[in-house]
Amino acid sequence: MSQPVCVKNSMAITAAALIAILFMLDPGVLFYTAIIGSALLVLTAILSPWLGLLALFPMAFALHPAPTSLGAQEIAFAALLMAVFLSALIKLLRTLGFRSVLRLFAAPLLIGLGFLVLNLVVAMYHHVPMADWIRGVVPFLFIYALIPICALVGREENNNRWLGASVGTLILLTAGYIVFYYFYHGLWQPYWTLQVNGEMVKIPYEEALRNVNAQGPMRDRITMVLAQATDAILPLGMVLGYVVGTLTPDRRVAWISGLISLLCTAAVLITFTRSMLISALLVIGLFALYTFFAHKHLRLKVVSGIVIQALFSLVFIFATGMQDVWLGRMNSLANTALPIATSSIASMGENRTQPDAAAPVVSESKPAANEKQDFNVSSRVQEYKIAWSMFQDHPALGNGIGIKHEMRWERPGGDSFTESVGYIHNWPLYMLMVGGILGLLMYITVLGAPVLYRFTTLKSDPVHLSVIRTAVITLAIYGLFFAVFRLISFNLLLAAAWGVMLAHKHSNQIMGTALPDGHPASLSNTRPVMVVKDTRETSV
Repeated sequence: MSQPVCVKNSMAITAAALIAILFMLDPGVLFYTAIIGSALLVLTAILSPWLGLLALFPMAFALHPAPTSLGAQEIAFAALLMAVFLSALIKLLRTLGFRSVLRLFAAPLLIGLGFLVLNLVVAMYHHVPMADWIRGVVPFLFIYALIPICALVGREENNNRWLGASVGTLILLTAGYIVFYYFYHGLWQPYWTLQVNGEMVKIPYEEALRNVNAQGPMRDRITMVLAQATDAILPLGMVLGYVVGTLTPDRRVAWISGLISLLCTAAVLITFTRSMLISALLVIGLFALYTFFAHKHLRLKVVSGIVIQALFSLVFIFATGMQDVWLGRMNSLANTALPIATSSIASMGENRTQPDAAAPVVSESKPAANEKQDFNVSSRVQEYKIAWSMFQDHPALGNGIGIKHEMRWERPGGDSFTESVGYIHNWPLYMLMVGGILGLLMYITVLGAPVLYRFTTLKSDPVHLSVIRTAVITLAIYGLFFAVFRLISFNLLLAAAWGVMLAHKHSNQIMGTALPDGHPASLSNTRPVMVVKDTRETSV
């Protein structure tokens, strides 16, 4: 790749990252500077959709995880995405023609939109408010960003690397922000509580020594302060950093990937989120086990990567004094989850919760007197029961996206509140609840296709396909415990996986017709006469 193209790509990613950081500030001069910068990015995307695509993922850092209204960040991101989408699509239509483009994307368009239309009918039948249905559907529509990604990436290895750099920048921004916020605001420091005039007041260690009624030590959870702390980007970065660092022959890329993985590991540890840590460790373990036996020349990198991750985690845990918190949370998980796991599965359908009925939020299996049941686990189980019950009522097509149910949650202070929610912290069960068996099949297709693509040639596949597989597996496992499919970032990552996969599959039609600016065969207004593929799959 020529030097000017590298400079352009780097500038697009860097500019988007800086603008996203400025969007995180309070309204002021810098915030309004970000608005002007985002407008310039939109103009850049109109002229060069490839540069707009590279800027898209870092810009996603500024988005609120589940926005209930449109702010400046959301409007800027939507404008950039629309500019990339339309510019890439128009140039692709001019180059390939309508029929060729339709053949490329007809299947995902027709299947996805057909499911949404059918689900809308189901939602209307169950009297789901239109606003709730639209709010539930909007995040899923970002999956169709796969169209410009597929059109612009092609099958050039450099394009995949630059797209990976764009996604890696988003991961770096998210993990870095979580770690910075945690230490800058002193959330890592323990505190004690003392009841004063009926209210719990935080006190430091020195004052706690003088009060026998002080309770502690305690630590604030960053997930209660920042919603971004539960984003799937954190375990994803932990996994992808290890995978890329293991597979790449480039030492510089390996070092950068390894450092990002360690940064994400620190971010995961300070969230005290067990499902996040377990999902990342599970995928890393599976990948390491396969690579160790399938690629003998990578055994040293596999083992050294695991050792570095383990040592860093132990040092970080004990240096910040969070070992007791993690031990307590794992012990609480075992005390609550094991009795539930050994209970009868058939009991899931026995307790049905209606909006006007008081639903228990604890497991039917009562813990011992000296054990405190984990509210997070028991409330999750109650959610699963509700979703399973609603699925049994309408097993074929579900109840429609946007359907709500009553749940009781626990606040950091220990009290609880009831809320009407339209999601479940388990996406297979959520799809059964809102879409029935058809919805579950859609979910399996969306997550399963990138994993199973060219599965028979797993050992000889390029690095970017291995990265896609491990990424989607991580998202799928984490989706078993958190409501992450409703986040825009989750669907953008799926769009990237699908876009690269489709570009690889349909390379004969895309090669030489939809490459970024500055490449030997860029988007043009002339139709390609012939595409000849050699053994390296690069000649046109």
